[in-house]
Amino acid sequence: MAIQAKPLTNTEVKAAKAVNKELSLYDGGGLLLLVKSSGVKTWRLRYYHPSTKKRTTLTLGHYPALSLAEARRVREEIRALLAQGIDPQEQQRQQQEKEKASNNNTFAKITADWFAVKKSKGLRAHTLNDIWRSPEKNIFPYVEGVAITKLTAQTFIQAMEPIRVSGRLETVRRVTQRINEVMNYAVNAELLQTNPATKISQVFEKPVIKHMPTIRPEQLPDLMRSLSVANIYP
Repeated sequence: MAIQAKPLTNTEVKAAKAVNKELSLYDGGGLLLLVKSSGVKTWRLRYYHPSTKKRTTLTLGHYPALSLAEARRVREEIRALLAQGIDPQEQQRQQQEKEKASNNNTFAKITADWFAVKKSKGLRAHTLNDIWRSPEKNIFPYVEGVAITKLTAQTFIQAMEPIRVSGRLETVRRVTQRINEVMNYAVNAELLQTNPATKISQVFEKPVIKHMPTIRPEQLPDLMRSLSVANIYP
């Protein structure tokens, strides 16, 4: 019958010292504190791999950065994974790879992917150039190297503030539209759960639409008479 370890106390953990060799203090459930003669204290968890059934040791973190209570919380989370047949180290590796891939998905990269789709639709070169230059000139400098998952509505609002201040409201409208197209593309590609830029257009004034001067129908005869006598030819 396995001997149940007596749970550690905060006082024991804090006072633990190793003199000539490493000291292991057990808290139960596979959790232990490894104390080295240098004074370094490390939380570890011993468990059996769900597939191979081999005994495995996982380093959780160092004390006091990771407290006794926090180490116990992590232990219970890992035990819950093991109960589902999930190896915590494999999950950790997959999470790290996912985060690495996420960090590589910058706004510029996703914009390039989105732009490739635009190019495939047979748009004119002038139109394509205008579409690309819009985010390249106005957004890229403000979000260079930032993962798309780290971008917020405020990020884009601050990037467009200089454009707004200069009075180029039509440019603000176009840039806002393209930001949303890129971010929606990221959502559809399952790189984002939601588009944080959905409502940023509400922050800015709308550009004033200026209509061309028109002539009323009743004024048309007078206009035609004026044109007939006007010297409009060289």
